[in-house]
Amino acid sequence: MNNDFFIVGIGASAGGEACLYDFFSNMPLNVNASFIVIRHLKRDFQSQMKFLLSRHTQLPIYTIRNGEEIKPHAIYLMPENTTTRVKDNHLILKGRPAHDNVNHAIDEFLVSLAHEVKEKAIGIILSGMGTDGTNGANAIEEHGGIVMVQDPKSAKFDSMPNSVIANDFPDYILPARAMGRHLVEYIKSREENLRKVSDLGI
Repeated sequence: MNNDFFIVGIGASAGGEACLYDFFSNMPLNVNASFIVIRHLKRDFQSQMKFLLSRHTQLPIYTIRNGEEIKPHAIYLMPENTTTRVKDNHLILKGRPAHDNVNHAIDEFLVSLAHEVKEKAIGIILSGMGTDGTNGANAIEEHGGIVMVQDPKSAKFDSMPNSVIANDFPDYILPARAMGRHLVEYIKSREENLRKVSDLGI
């Protein structure tokens, strides 16, 4: 898949709601990227994230529908009791198995993202318990993308950030509110490098 925009996969669990507000409140609107938010939700939880997040950003927000095409300058929220992955610039939903007691929705999404968009994949791990996101972060790094992790000191629950830091050597370790500026700078720099490579015919 050869996108002309970047895809940012954001993994969040316990304590991650406020971090998402901080992240998007400080995210410029002109960044050439799409944002896919993967959260750990109880199976029967009716999330109000779409409404609540709209108070912190002017980007359009969509609850993912199976087969939905990914477009830039938009936020996509994974619905409860599902997992999602990327395939040919579309979001594929499937129901979360009833016997699945440990949630690996973040890993599943980030691994698929790494394979699909390679150097245009960006993984972000925010507050949460457990280790979900670590394997996905490794996959993104292996395929040429980058990983940002919330500074554990600023996370309400630091298990997920610490797991990625211990196993992946992420490119950035920052408070959620500080990630936007660095994300924009990275994307602009990366786009310039990709253009130079294209001009050289490499």
